[in-house]
Amino acid sequence: MVFDLRLFRYALVSAQHGSFRRAAAALNVQQSTVSRGVRSLEERVKAKLFERDHSGIRPTPAGDRFLEEATLGFDHLRRALQRAEALQRGDHGELTVAVTVPFSVVGDLFERFRAAYAGVSVEIVESTSDASSALVQQRSVDVAFVGGAHGNGTARSLYLRDERMMAVLPRSHPLAGAHKLSFEDLHRERFIFAENGVGPDIQGHLAKRMAKWDVEPRVQLHRVGQCNLMNMVALGFGVTIAIGTPPRIATDGIVLIPLAGRNVLSLHAVWIEANPNPALKALLDIVRDVAEPDDVRHQHRH
Repeated sequence: MVFDLRLFRYALVSAQHGSFRRAAAALNVQQSTVSRGVRSLEERVKAKLFERDHSGIRPTPAGDRFLEEATLGFDHLRRALQRAEALQRGDHGELTVAVTVPFSVVGDLFERFRAAYAGVSVEIVESTSDASSALVQQRSVDVAFVGGAHGNGTARSLYLRDERMMAVLPRSHPLAGAHKLSFEDLHRERFIFAENGVGPDIQGHLAKRMAKWDVEPRVQLHRVGQCNLMNMVALGFGVTIAIGTPPRIATDGIVLIPLAGRNVLSLHAVWIEANPNPALKALLDIVRDVAEPDDVRHQHRH
């Protein structure tokens, strides 16, 4: 049975005001429109909803129960409409994000996003750059933050900025007091990287740099996160290369030394343009706002 929602509105407002005349004034319609609407509703539900006399109107027992249920229904409908509108604006909803870089590198971006869209549930998936880009293509995640440009096919890629690489050594290492280091200084070291996240990207960069001296770096991959990797450096398992600031709890026993020359990892956001998720659009607005302009990027590269 299809109902005109205006009929429910007429009945609810009439019950609140105890009069069709006052209800009509509140709704800014004719009194006859309200009274006919309520009568039509009674005919459709096959029950008398109001007692009518010279003093006004009052709900019948059946009307009381009907209006109670109708009020709940209208509250649900209003919330549904508000939620749909909020979802469309990106105020609520869900966002799945793949990250290759340490989350601290994009922490400022998500701090701004959560301040503006606290109702959006954000799920973080850590993976390699290649795997993260594949997850975007498969629509398993909404956006990925990766090292290097990975836009292809239907995927878009936006350059954000360059992140400098730092050598991470134990405090007891003979080179721990250096102000800067080159890969040539480190060519005899054992490097340890995380198997996931940005580890493979930095390993590839290291291999290219070492090739200048016809050296193949000694590399061991571990299935650990950044915090445990730093602790392993402190314990003498090897040295590593990091971007961003390591977790505070992992900085005891290690030193971070800048790498000389242009040793950077380019941070990019990757997404599918056709993704209709409003929360993604809201995040991308912030991403575009913080991305470095092309002229600044050009200066960095020269």
